[in-house]
Amino acid sequence: MTHMDPSQDKTRLKEIFNFGIKAKDVEAEKEFFAAFNPDRTFVMDRAKSPSGAAQVPAIEMGGVKFFLFSSLAYDEQLPAPHPGGISHVAFMVDDLDGLVESMSSQGIEPFRGPYVVDVGDLGQRKIVFYRSPNGTILEPQELIV
Repeated sequence: MTHMDPSQDKTRLKEIFNFGIKAKDVEAEKEFFAAFNPDRTFVMDRAKSPSGAAQVPAIEMGGVKFFLFSSLAYDEQLPAPHPGGISHVAFMVDDLDGLVESMSSQGIEPFRGPYVVDVGDLGQRKIVFYRSPNGTILEPQELIV
């Protein structure tokens, strides 16, 4: 029997890159997170993203980024728009196409993507969204540039 080292599987989800948070009042949400003395506050520049220009407030704590959105790109694809709070968690992966193929072979299809986004100084990324039977949204992403 062949044993595969999980660290060699390029389709395996790795570290958390970010949590997406939907907030009615993004500025108040940013101030709340800033009260916890984050590593940094910054703006994710998605001006080169296909969805059009957007400046997304962000907080980084313990190496994990929290992106604050007033609306979500995939709200219309959900049975009802996300009500707010943590909307999704993004994980890095080395081979997104391989992951999508692997998930499809198991009967699990994305509800959005894959597609490429440009998030400014955070790089160009290929992303895809999956929704669990319980409604949890995972966003695997591969850094392209």
